[in-house]
Amino acid sequence: MDKRLKKCLEKTIQAEFVSVYHDYNALETVYRIPYNASLTPRSVKLALIRATGFDYGDEFDPNNPDDIDEMASNFVDGITPEFSLTATNFIDESGELMTNFVLDFADEILFEQSYATNKLNYKNPILQLMRQCSNKIIAQEYAAQKQKMEKMFVSFNLFTQNVRHGRT
Repeated sequence: MDKRLKKCLEKTIQAEFVSVYHDYNALETVYRIPYNASLTPRSVKLALIRATGFDYGDEFDPNNPDDIDEMASNFVDGITPEFSLTATNFIDESGELMTNFVLDFADEILFEQSYATNKLNYKNPILQLMRQCSNKIIAQEYAAQKQKMEKMFVSFNLFTQNVRHGRT
């Protein structure tokens, strides 16, 4: 993973509202981080422009900071795009439990790697980002409880456990 992208995501996690979705049936966790243009350096903006496949055209100069900023402003037209950090567990052909990490931006994969779950260490960049997201979500929950707001974290599994079949 690109170090500048990781640093940009760390800043964005600290500044923005982070959401999480756990699907216990699919063994998948998805963290969503909104794109913040003011926290994104030009080198990362250029990498995102290339990853999303925006047409460069003849007038686009990747060395011109104004062109990069103008092209990156197209990201925020309409709905703000999000970064997604996804962790999925599966068993590989040899019977070993694996964790697949995917980092994508606006449905374009920026990073994907699978690791043996029992061999994951604290230096894994995606795992570090996910821990930061978890810490941010805990802080958001604490702030909501302190203000007596409705609980923001909802697990998909809660709906399936509390269903009363045959009743409305």
